[in-house]
Amino acid sequence: MRMFAPGDLDSLCLILGDPRVVKYLGIEAGKPFTRSESEEALTKAVEAWTKYGFGRWAVIDKESGRLAGLCGLRSREAKPELLYILAHAYWNRGFATEAASACLRFAFEVLAVERIIAFTRPENVASRRVLEKVGMSFEGEVLEAGVEGVMYAITRQQFRPDELAYFSTK
Repeated sequence: MRMFAPGDLDSLCLILGDPRVVKYLGIEAGKPFTRSESEEALTKAVEAWTKYGFGRWAVIDKESGRLAGLCGLRSREAKPELLYILAHAYWNRGFATEAASACLRFAFEVLAVERIIAFTRPENVASRRVLEKVGMSFEGEVLEAGVEGVMYAITRQQFRPDELAYFSTK
């Protein structure tokens, strides 16, 4: 993973413009992002690092060097929330689990965060499986902005880190 750069916008537009990728995202789930919405997402990902000391990284395919998606933390009511979005071509290949685990490690080891939450829609079985693989526990059903969801969480004491690097200087 690495920090986002302005040159990532075209690739991010392709990812967020795919209805399969956004099927469970946001209030209007399944609605592809416009270019301006993708640009806003990229800007927020970059600005979060200054505002909160954490944010989202660009997930890069090591073999091709292409943008595979994003993963990281965002502030949700002053609490760090794990999130990840991957291009359809990278589904079921371990990218989400590897990236999510690296983000948790960064949050607990570098930021000294005590607890991280994550949300998804109940029917997003693949995302729920990723959250469970990285050690997060189901905490219950939630209703937020009229959207049904499920919440997962993990504490620093519960986290079992691996040895994956979470950031690239390349």
